[in-house]
Amino acid sequence: MGHVHTRSPLSSGKKLIWAILFNSVITLAEFIGGIMTGYLSLLADAVHNLSDVAALALAWVGVKGSQLPATKRSTFGYKRIEVMTAFVSAAALIVIAVFILLEAYERLKNPQPITNPTLFLSVAVVGLIGNVLSIWLLHSEKGKSLNMKTAFLHMAYDAISSVAVIIGGIIIAVTGWVLIDTIMSAIIALMIFWSSYLVIKEAVLIFLEAVPPEIDFDKVAAAISDVERVRDVHDLHIWSLSSSEKALSCHVCVDADEVGNSPSIAASINRMIADRFRINHGTIQVEVEGCGENVLLCNSRLPEEKDGADKA
Repeated sequence: MGHVHTRSPLSSGKKLIWAILFNSVITLAEFIGGIMTGYLSLLADAVHNLSDVAALALAWVGVKGSQLPATKRSTFGYKRIEVMTAFVSAAALIVIAVFILLEAYERLKNPQPITNPTLFLSVAVVGLIGNVLSIWLLHSEKGKSLNMKTAFLHMAYDAISSVAVIIGGIIIAVTGWVLIDTIMSAIIALMIFWSSYLVIKEAVLIFLEAVPPEIDFDKVAAAISDVERVRDVHDLHIWSLSSSEKALSCHVCVDADEVGNSPSIAASINRMIADRFRINHGTIQVEVEGCGENVLLCNSRLPEEKDGADKA
């Protein structure tokens, strides 16, 4: 079996702790500022920041959980804990976004006066600075897992939210047009919806053990078939163990006189899928007989594809 390990969870964990501290301070400041001024966008951003603190804490749990060793019951370890935490975090964000939209609708029907624009602008700027620091901390970690990607997205969208809050505050301070508060709140909620949808979609695909979106099934099948001494490949399955680790299993057919070379053939395939497709867990069964017509993915084609070919 081939293995590729590139993660540094300890580094990720420390950065998450600092991001949690930054965002806890920001959340408290924005709640106080929003209540004192009556500025809904600031309260919406505070609620978003509170969800960020929870999301970052979940991300930390995911990082630590994914380090747990494999056991006889969980033979792949607990790598999907980080996917579960990302899913829960994104689902919670959707609930928050609904709350913000409902509150924005109420403000649309009953506009509320905004007081002390200097205060809420100052708080919003502090929030933006904290978000930028968190983005800087997590930027290098975002490509390591769905968990860290979700944490980074929380920070990125929160920074955008802070910018929206500041723009809205300036407009209110200059023109007195309080409707911009409702508009900015709705924009923040829609951004939350979109980022949450993307994370949930990726997490669900991992839970369903679907082929990772960045991997072309047909190209993998063709590449395995092109390995020296391989005549055919079938029963090919590709899935994600976590957002950063992918697995593959398949049967490959060889000539009868090549059976003795099965270990080297399997090793060649594992090296190839690791180098070309970053698939770091490969289980290869070498055999002489081909697959039967009713075997799933026989000759690397789905049943409906074979039916279409037969009719043609």
